[in-house]
Amino acid sequence: MGKNLWYVMRHRDMKSFLEWLQTENAHRLTAGMSIVEPFCPHDFLIKKDNTHSVDLSSFLFLKSTSEDIDYLKENEPYRSSYKKLRHYLDTNGEEATVPDRIMQAFMKACIEYKGQLEIAPPLTSIEVADRVKIKSGPFVDCEASVTGVRLSKGVIQLELAIKLVSGVLNIKMSNVSKDQIQIIDRSTADTIRTDFIDYTQDHLLDILEHRVRRIDDEIVNKQDADMLTRIYRYRNYDIKNVAARRHFQALMLICAHLCRYKNDEAMLREKVMASLSEINKKSETKAATDTRTYLWIALYISSHDPSYRDAAKQYVRDNQPKSSKLRRFVSLIREGRKV
Repeated sequence: MGKNLWYVMRHRDMKSFLEWLQTENAHRLTAGMSIVEPFCPHDFLIKKDNTHSVDLSSFLFLKSTSEDIDYLKENEPYRSSYKKLRHYLDTNGEEATVPDRIMQAFMKACIEYKGQLEIAPPLTSIEVADRVKIKSGPFVDCEASVTGVRLSKGVIQLELAIKLVSGVLNIKMSNVSKDQIQIIDRSTADTIRTDFIDYTQDHLLDILEHRVRRIDDEIVNKQDADMLTRIYRYRNYDIKNVAARRHFQALMLICAHLCRYKNDEAMLREKVMASLSEINKKSETKAATDTRTYLWIALYISSHDPSYRDAAKQYVRDNQPKSSKLRRFVSLIREGRKV
């Protein structure tokens, strides 16, 4: 394989390995061979908590060929069971690599924004809204939807919803291993537009209720924070349907506010205000007014401007919308408590 890839590797004695690699590269240059280019991200990235399975101090990228990587693994001198060069395996159990173009951009960003790049919660090969088939247990061969993904100590645990009666009765299973399921349909923008918006609304409503009621429970607060982080990682999904996209923007603005991501909140607030302005220029439709109400709700939560709250309350009084979730959002902001 040509040298257009960076291999993701680990070594428990990084200093000693890099010193040896420097000597090895000198020999390679003398012999007219290509060198192995290393990059260690440890000094550039911010890691705020312990939810990530990667120990950055032992994590490095090597630009080389697969043959040269095999040579290094066999010949570098630090080969005890604890200190040795090894591949980092991704969530599919495969040797992780990064294309050179992406790696060059990453290294440039590390240098330009040293100490500002934060590690996000790891994405997995299974995501919310995937359709799966259960391979073992009492619901073997049943189909389910993934409603939650959690990474605990490097182990992926899933929350599944089994649809027994469409639109009425779902059975939820927690802490399901990824080995117990088979993916039959990947999540798409269309499923995100429907299932994930509903999923996001449900959890944001619960979290808002906890904030409004001033619930001071460490476990509940931790669960809410984990859920907000999980939801917010989907903020960049490109949703084609205009009304759904505006609705999604409103939910992400609420999420950014609850997460206290001030820069993101300011950016999303501008987008929501632009969407509101676009709606106001067009003719009234039921979909437009429902969507506009979600935009009002998000803007009130973010800015605490009572005019947005009053507009949402007035809409519910005048139109009695069918959506119980929309009515619940309005009831939570009715008293004007800051969250």
